[in-house]
Amino acid sequence: MIAFFLTFATASTVSAQQLSLAEKMQLREDCGPDIKRLCPGMRPGGGQLMSCIQGNKDQLSKTCSDTMATFMARKQD
Repeated sequence: MIAFFLTFATASTVSAQQLSLAEKMQLREDCGPDIKRLCPGMRPGGGQLMSCIQGNKDQLSKTCSDTMATFMARKQD
């Protein structure tokens, strides 16, 4: 699961490489439970996990959705 946050993209224009360590840790805290619930057993790589997240974005917790939106807004500035 930790590897997910090292490769996770919060949006098509924001990659994990653009996220600070603090932001990655915040994603881990805020989105980890959603990933486990919505995409059980999936591993990062090949885009499958990101596809799962995007396909279930309406089911993400408010906390996870808000965190991702915040990071996207910061990176677009």
